[in-house]
Amino acid sequence: MNPSIDSDQVVGVIDHHALQSKTIVTDKPIYIDIRPWGSMSTIIAHTFLTHKRRPPVAVAGMLLCAILSDTLNLLGPTTTDWDRLMVAVLADIAGVDDIQLLASQQFKAKSKDLAHLSAVGLVNGDQKSFSYNTEGFKGDIGFAVVETTDDDVIMDRIDEILPELVACKKEKKLQAIFLAIVNIVKLQSCLLLCGPTETSLANAAFGGEISKNGTVMDLGKRVSRKKDYIPVLTRVIKEGWTKPKDLPRGPSVADISSHLEVDPEDPYGNVKRVNDEEKSAAQEKDMATESIVEEKKDEEDYNLVIA
Repeated sequence: MNPSIDSDQVVGVIDHHALQSKTIVTDKPIYIDIRPWGSMSTIIAHTFLTHKRRPPVAVAGMLLCAILSDTLNLLGPTTTDWDRLMVAVLADIAGVDDIQLLASQQFKAKSKDLAHLSAVGLVNGDQKSFSYNTEGFKGDIGFAVVETTDDDVIMDRIDEILPELVACKKEKKLQAIFLAIVNIVKLQSCLLLCGPTETSLANAAFGGEISKNGTVMDLGKRVSRKKDYIPVLTRVIKEGWTKPKDLPRGPSVADISSHLEVDPEDPYGNVKRVNDEEKSAAQEKDMATESIVEEKKDEEDYNLVIA
């Protein structure tokens, strides 16, 4: 659970994912509703109906869009009959005549927003961590997903995304970190590999073709973290996968000091990673430039007075 959330303030959990050991721990009983459906919003819509309540039009529209997003327009592998039923009901309440058009417009808008995200935003925007404690492997694995209608836009930025994956892995003390780029139109994906540990585990789990100097694995028609990615990784780890002892050292940011800050020049207010040494050198250069300008101005003022 996000550390900014006070667990004492949580009164209930409605979800469609499996509970992890670090999801939530409470001191008192709370309301729990977890179902193996395609979307949490399907559960909420179903709850409205079982309580004989009709959701307001705006609420129905939001729930409808959320289900279409979670289930990839009802085409994803996690889609259930309940999701299809609730989409039909919500579309009627919200007055949506063309669900396909709504989904298309929604996916295009989402992809457009992704194009403006920084590497930090892409890596951390939809990232979840999963804890393992087996005889051969102990620790957390981060798994981020980027869903887009145009994966080439994201792939063109791989040189800035890979270092951010390494930095994020260090900061969060993860044993491995992955980012899957999912094309929600073609329903296919690829996996970014930022180091030898990730490559070894991905080979054991998925065995896809690797390209771009060992940094990208083809995952074929796998598109769901909940159904296609994490269950396979979990099975491989539980079956005894261990980090090979002879792995070469991967990319590292151990010797690089950096921090996150809002980019003052970005109109969207994106967060970027700043190399402290580079920033310090740039600041010293700016100060030196300002000093030269001031000295030149003082000299001009002096010559003007003499004249």
